[in-house]
Amino acid sequence: MSASLTRRDLENALPDVSSSLKLAGLKGGVDIWRDAQGIPHVKAESTHDAFLAQGFVHAQDRLWQMAYDRRRAYGRWAECAGRDALAQDVQMRRFRLEVSSRADYDAASAETKAMLDAYAAGVNAFIATTKALPVEFRLAGVQAEPWRPWDSSAVYKVRHVLMGLWQTKAWRARLVRHLGAARAAELCPGTQPNPMLIVPPGVEWTGPPANGIAELTEAEAALAFLPEWENGSNNWAVAGRRTASGKPLVAGDPHRPLDVPNVYYQNHVACPEFDVIGLSFAGVPGFPHFGHNRSVAWCVTHTSADYQDLYIERFQPGDPGRYEFKGEWREARTTRETIRVRGEDAVEIEVTETHHGPVVLGDPRSGYAMSFRYTATAEPNRTFEALLPMLRASTAAEIEAAMRPWVDPVNNFVFADVHGAIGYKTRGQVPVRSRANAWVPVPGWDGAHEWQGMVPFEEMPVVRDPETGWVATANSKVVGPDYPHYISLDFAPDFRTRRLVHHLSALEHATVDDMAAIHADRVSIPARELVDILRYLSPAEPRAKAAVDLLRGWDGTMDADGVAPAIYSVFREHLMRDLMAPILGPLSSEAFAGAPRGAVTHMTRLRARLTELIRADDSTLLPDGASWPAMLERALTGAVSELTDLLGPDTTAWRWGAIHTTQPRHTLSSAFPESASLLDPPSVEMGGDGDTVQAGSFISGRPQEGPSGRPQEGPSGAGYGLTSTSVARYVFDLGDWERSAWVVPLGSSGHPGSEHYADQVEAWSRLTLLPMRYDWARIAREAAAHQSLD
Repeated sequence: MSASLTRRDLENALPDVSSSLKLAGLKGGVDIWRDAQGIPHVKAESTHDAFLAQGFVHAQDRLWQMAYDRRRAYGRWAECAGRDALAQDVQMRRFRLEVSSRADYDAASAETKAMLDAYAAGVNAFIATTKALPVEFRLAGVQAEPWRPWDSSAVYKVRHVLMGLWQTKAWRARLVRHLGAARAAELCPGTQPNPMLIVPPGVEWTGPPANGIAELTEAEAALAFLPEWENGSNNWAVAGRRTASGKPLVAGDPHRPLDVPNVYYQNHVACPEFDVIGLSFAGVPGFPHFGHNRSVAWCVTHTSADYQDLYIERFQPGDPGRYEFKGEWREARTTRETIRVRGEDAVEIEVTETHHGPVVLGDPRSGYAMSFRYTATAEPNRTFEALLPMLRASTAAEIEAAMRPWVDPVNNFVFADVHGAIGYKTRGQVPVRSRANAWVPVPGWDGAHEWQGMVPFEEMPVVRDPETGWVATANSKVVGPDYPHYISLDFAPDFRTRRLVHHLSALEHATVDDMAAIHADRVSIPARELVDILRYLSPAEPRAKAAVDLLRGWDGTMDADGVAPAIYSVFREHLMRDLMAPILGPLSSEAFAGAPRGAVTHMTRLRARLTELIRADDSTLLPDGASWPAMLERALTGAVSELTDLLGPDTTAWRWGAIHTTQPRHTLSSAFPESASLLDPPSVEMGGDGDTVQAGSFISGRPQEGPSGRPQEGPSGAGYGLTSTSVARYVFDLGDWERSAWVVPLGSSGHPGSEHYADQVEAWSRLTLLPMRYDWARIAREAAAHQSLD
């Protein structure tokens, strides 16, 4: 049984970061200095001790977050959060992440096992020596369980399993079932025309948009068998010839939901073999996504590649333990799982697996269900084999070669070295299979859609030292029509990529400050395009007319203090609802509710093509008898009405930031609302949106929470609070590592009682960067705390 918390409870749960400690398993001494932001800088005498100490500091600052992610991965979160978490636990049990993570560890090399073993030993050393566990364990009424080496793989997988495209395929399947293949194809147009490519930099695609009518028509018959089922980032590198130092600059900002604590953890780990500073996942050794050593810097964005498939499985009538494949009935593997639920009886579920993977949607007892094939779980995942070679790399060639074993997620990997090289590589595995797999769930019984190996590492897209003097990625289309392999259908619109190209193409004598200015770019290309159309609108309603007048003088910059960004954002969401609700019918609530993810992705793609459709007078989305001018005026009138209700009748007093705020919510706030005020970090206003470099995505339909935690929304039901944003900003200066800088949206500590729980909020919200200390003399001189381990 748990009780509500007090401020004293939070303070009493803080870890000791200054006393000397003796830790089991250490082979030598370790020093940990913490800087002004509480970021740990770890110096060890051996590689083993470096990873043990990294596990120790991760646990010091983020043990609850690690336990939370592990519980999510293993389908055990309902033990803490109650019935609200049951559906999530059922889904995660079906993914079989614990089984696959154990397989990863068993198949790992001796070097990788030693890394994972040492890291786990460090986590467990903290649990064994600390006088106080994070306060969340007391609140949830659970114990801190020992960390096992394969838990790191599970934590990494749970952070990425939902970033693939399986939910997008499931959503397209629902559209086919409800609307038919022809109408679904009209609504799934793929990437917008002529997108800016990553490879080669700054070049537009000249091929036609993808058209899935053939694949969707073929799938329609198979989908009819199924009963109904439930349900961005930027980075870039600039060559030395464009920088003030003559050496490369590497910068970017990953976009994810704003978790509490933040998904990325700032830390610095050194030993004789490597000296690396960057961003880690709490629970995972090394620096998989962002960091630099003495010679090389690296960073990633999500490629939006297609490496997850859904198979429609046909089960034998009367025997759901057998499924059909190539005319024969095969035995499925079936296990029973028990899910414990806080405050309620345990729930038993059945998990079924075919040779394609686990059944994740539907019930085999109905005769048909969908199984899930994913590169990270189909076979032992060798991604962690890359972690140590990354840390040791001394050239661009070495860091690129280190990516050979990488499996998941597929990333836009951007890198540079102190010798002046810059580069890009699509890292990860993309299966080779039929094109039908790209669109929707495919029949699993006919053998026509099996994976035929992976795209070879040597044939994945790559760029080294381009003539442009820069490379840039922002989740948009990677390659042009000459590339021989299928990567994906579902790339992000290229609006952010075009803004990056705009800035990078003009750079000369660039500095860290210039990179930070790119982080702060809030110009929305689709806003400029849509406002250009609205200039010619003459609404009769006075407030709508006043809104058009305000938009006419706007340059599309999504400033938090601006009136026009608020009008534009709410107007565009009303327009999407007015267009799509009649088409989607009963599916519209899902499309505008923030889940499932595939529906949200689909609405984003359609929203990006609005101006194209309007300018072409394309009636694909229009209700019968309606015209674009009439729909635009209706949406504008609705937006003005909603903003009046939200912000008052004075249009000049409206501000985008007033309704576009962060909503950081602790993992236990919903289950223990009486403690939410102590657990939740402060909310801040933000500019930008999902189409700007300064990321500030929101999902129309998801209510924004006010200070009390209660939904705060307008008549449309739409919320405008941030659902995805920059969860870190960084610049690596290869001319002088001490000029490098970074910031995260909250702080380094995961403890609500810590001064470093949210001490970077102000700098992050103002788009300023903080020092990234790398020189050990400076670190020791400026340290706020020091701890010795032996």
